[in-house]
Amino acid sequence: MTINRRSSKRISTTLLKTSAKSSNDKLQRATKKQKLTTTKKKSHWSRPGVEAAARLVSSSSSTLNKNIKSWNTALSNYESMIKAKGNTKLYNLDQQRRLIAQQWREDYIQNEECNMSKDQLLNVIIPWKFGKGKPRNALKPLLQSNKEGDVTRASMLAFNFAESSLANNTNNEDGDVNHVQEAIKALCQLSGVGPATASAVLSAYCPQSFAFMDDEVIECLYEAKRGYTLKIYLAVNGRCVDIAEGLNGASGGGSSGGWTPADVAKALWTVATMSARNDEVGLCKVFGD
Repeated sequence: MTINRRSSKRISTTLLKTSAKSSNDKLQRATKKQKLTTTKKKSHWSRPGVEAAARLVSSSSSTLNKNIKSWNTALSNYESMIKAKGNTKLYNLDQQRRLIAQQWREDYIQNEECNMSKDQLLNVIIPWKFGKGKPRNALKPLLQSNKEGDVTRASMLAFNFAESSLANNTNNEDGDVNHVQEAIKALCQLSGVGPATASAVLSAYCPQSFAFMDDEVIECLYEAKRGYTLKIYLAVNGRCVDIAEGLNGASGGGSSGGWTPADVAKALWTVATMSARNDEVGLCKVFGD
């Protein structure tokens, strides 16, 4: 078959466009991959210690395997920082939160449904959240106004969506985000409960899909002004999911290894708290300085 000059030119142009598109696609994938584990450097931080959390995150995906020790050390110091932040009271609340989450999980396994009680919300989740961050006592009357049945229904619905987030744990990001979003929205139906409080519940129940919305974690991972909206939570939680997957890949456990989004948030909060408390010994252990 004879190919004239005009046809040859069209073929060459098509090949060039295809090659350029392929190169552009590769560049976009590489850029996206790097964004998963890097954080934009801000001119200032509104929360003390966040610069240390940003340092922990600020490694490219190609060097995560070198930083896995730093992340592991940070996470291993979480309980000691809980004690340093709030003494025995906060530590006990942290343990109680972990235990009631285990009970929720056991109830779900046995009955295929579970729920949070109003007492657990008011006397464990809220004091834990206020002790770990900034107390917002103006919310207490609103929280107390919720009826037991309302808390039961909202938490049952939220936990069902959380279970769906695990069942649909695939590369379909839109599907996963939808279940996370709906779980948060279910708890936000309660008076005085916003995305941050909802994340305090769901990160305990389903740490594989949810991180807790600590101020320090938002400040570290969200590039714009810190806030507490659902949109911001989904963005921050998505970053925690991506970092957890990277850490699991670097440690040889695959994307579904031991690190969870909740673990990532804990590690970031831990190093930020170390820095805020001028714990130079702890920071040296984390970063190997």
